[in-house]
Amino acid sequence: MTTPNNTEHANIAVITGASSGLGEQFYETIAHRYPDLDEIWLIARRKERLEALAERYPNIRARVRALAFDLSAASSYDELSSMLAEEQPVVRVLINNAGFEREGLLRDMAPKDILAMIELNVMGMTMVNRVFLPYMRAGSFEVITGSVSSFAPIPWQTVYSASKAYTRFLARALHEEERKRGVNVLLMSPGNMNTEMNVQGTSTGKLGHLPYLDLKRETARTLMMAERGHATYTPMLFYKLYRLFAKLMPSALAVKVTSIENGDTHGR
Repeated sequence: MTTPNNTEHANIAVITGASSGLGEQFYETIAHRYPDLDEIWLIARRKERLEALAERYPNIRARVRALAFDLSAASSYDELSSMLAEEQPVVRVLINNAGFEREGLLRDMAPKDILAMIELNVMGMTMVNRVFLPYMRAGSFEVITGSVSSFAPIPWQTVYSASKAYTRFLARALHEEERKRGVNVLLMSPGNMNTEMNVQGTSTGKLGHLPYLDLKRETARTLMMAERGHATYTPMLFYKLYRLFAKLMPSALAVKVTSIENGDTHGR
């Protein structure tokens, strides 16, 4: 992989998992919050959805590029690396958001779903950093999408919560690594979100009773926190208190409280 030279090139924002949910809302917020960007790169698997999103805000200055990549495939990172090496952009904003979720007993889960969570939430999250961080400069920042599921082990969400625990450690270490050159890495840990895969009011079990985030408000607040150099952000008082509970409670006790048995199945 190539490290950029000092030539000035386009200032860009990159959003992975951009085709729906939190990623789609980050796109809307970034498009209007940063009018001086030259380009916004939208990355996800659904090409037609990305192309429709790219045309949503015709009056913004930035050129919006719909880039269909499967970030669970290692070959995608070779292609992205080649693009970056050729174009040499400056990545001012990176939203590392692509993720996948399935719930249920591990012994009953489809192997392809287990592998998809590991490949996207662990390998993909890591390789997005490896590919794009060399193109970030002092004043740039990254938002990594974690989850409140990372705060304690969660039965019936075993693989997902473990993958997000990996993300939490990765983000915190990267914050320290990149801080020294003026690049901020912030971990956002959201709870329930009203998306097409988790529509508010349709979930059953414990998850259905948890509060839902206002995505428009929270994406703006997350970007503000990242601009100011914060390392972590957990939206909503309820989830902040849960984070404190999980920190103070021994995991052997916390795991008995956090079980989401009989919960629904989600994906992102």
